[in-house]
Amino acid sequence: MSAMKAKIVAGALYAALLAIAALAYADEGHGFPEPNGFRDVPWGASEETLRFRIRTQSCDVVDATVDFGTRRCVATGSVTFGHVPPNAVFFYFRNDMLVAWQISAHPRFRETLARSLMAQYGKPTVVYKGNHVTWRGRTCDLDFVGGAVQDTIVAVTKAELMTREAERRDRTHRAATRP
Repeated sequence: MSAMKAKIVAGALYAALLAIAALAYADEGHGFPEPNGFRDVPWGASEETLRFRIRTQSCDVVDATVDFGTRRCVATGSVTFGHVPPNAVFFYFRNDMLVAWQISAHPRFRETLARSLMAQYGKPTVVYKGNHVTWRGRTCDLDFVGGAVQDTIVAVTKAELMTREAERRDRTHRAATRP
C-alpha cells in the first residue's frame, strides 16, 4: 500500500473513532442541546449585533471579578422567556463578544420555567440540593437556581468560565507573592 493510501486509511479510521467517541459521550448523558447564544444572537456576537436584534435599556462596564465578561447590557421589559415576563435580562460581553446571558424571574413562574427548560434542554446533567440544576455541555453550561425572591437562569460559555478561573488564579497568585 502506498504512503498516501495509508494516510487516507489512517485518517478515515481516526475520524470514525472520533465519531464513535462523540456518540458514546452523548449517550452517557454528557451532552444536551446547548444554547448557541440567545435567540438569534449567537455566542461571540458583538454588542452592536445584540442591540440591533434585541431592545436594550443600557450597556455599561462591569467588574469582571463579580460578573461575567467586562460589559453588561440590560434588555428592555419587552423581552420575554417563552411566556414568562422576566424581572431582568442581562447579556455579558468580553472583547465585544457575547459570552453569557442571565434571566431573573419571579418564583411564581418556577414551574413554567422548569417545564420550558426541560422541554428545550432535556434532563439536567447535575442536580444539586434545593432548587438548583445544571446542564453541562461541550461549549456552554446552563444553570437554573430557584430562590425565595427570584429564580435565575444563566447560560455561559466554557471559554468565559475558563477565562474567569484563570483571572481568579492570577489574582490569587499576585496577592500571595506581594511583599
